Amino acid sequence: MNTAFFLGANTPGGFASFFGEWLDYGQLKRLYILKGTSGNGKSGFMRRVAKKLAAKGLDCESILCSSDPASLDGVYFPKSGVAFVDGTAPHVIEPRYPLAVDCWLPLTQFVDDGALAAERSGVVGLRDGLRDDYTRLSRVLAAVKTLQDEQRDLVLNGGTAETIARRARGFIRREIKKGSGGVLSKRFLSALTPGGETVLWETADALADRIVELRDPFRLSDVFLRPLLEAALDAGQEAVACYDPLAPASRISHLILPGLRLAFTSAAYPGEPYRRVRLDAAVPREMMRRHRLRLRFLRRTEAALTEDARGVLAGARDKHGRLEDIYNPHVDFIGVRALADAYAERVLP
Repeated sequence: MNTAFFLGANTPGGFASFFGEWLDYGQLKRLYILKGTSGNGKSGFMRRVAKKLAAKGLDCESILCSSDPASLDGVYFPKSGVAFVDGTAPHVIEPRYPLAVDCWLPLTQFVDDGALAAERSGVVGLRDGLRDDYTRLSRVLAAVKTLQDEQRDLVLNGGTAETIARRARGFIRREIKKGSGGVLSKRFLSALTPGGETVLWETADALADRIVELRDPFRLSDVFLRPLLEAALDAGQEAVACYDPLAPASRISHLILPGLRLAFTSAAYPGEPYRRVRLDAAVPREMMRRHRLRLRFLRRTEAALTEDARGVLAGARDKHGRLEDIYNPHVDFIGVRALADAYAERVLP
């Protein structure tokens, strides 16, 4: 089974990631940490390895870059216990057990560093511009989160929380069955990307036959999903908790229970869901009437700022593309592809 997730996300506090929790070192046999420049072929290297191994029938978990989902940040082949990861900023990764389990795989050996010295001004200007873009992005996202938090605070009281918790308990009674080992994985199923809000629906569909759609305009899904997550783990079920990129330490946006073939999503599912649950209906009507105008203003402002954040990301992607254009002519891609082919052979069990 092939799946894709995000492990990193742009947040109000800067870049946040679950890369440190991605792999189980008890199962991992080898981790290759790719080091290189922009346009050095790191993503292409991993894509080539994954394509060759898919032809051999090996399942793969792909990790996409939230700043550009067309780019890979990592690939893992569970059957072989082998992974490759881009270990450069912003998710700098270093070996935990050097050479015994994980090791560096430098692709800069295929870059003509002498020729790049002449490109200094272009590289420095674009890299500094990217830093400024991501500083601005964090500020905009902080404003978006402030607006989201105010909406949540306006509608979430004891009565609202208890109604949502009661609905969660109903799902627990009906759906949570005994499993053979409760294992928690932390991921991002969705992220704000240059193309807007992106949800990896192919992964949800691959891991679950039943998708429960939560109507959640006020970011209340965590109140519903957290007791479900705890009950699933207590029952010995594997659980993939997918966090809100604007609150990666505290709010769950989606929950996947692969052993039960069941998933819950706070985004609008593009197919026909197994069930729909209106979390907004848990808010007392009188409370909605009281705050109607304020909520409308907050949601409009949030949408405008979110579009601004998307524009910042699109500008950053453009700068990164121009950086790649500087580096590409000085990279020996024939050598990169040959190395990828050699390492693909090493992965085969």
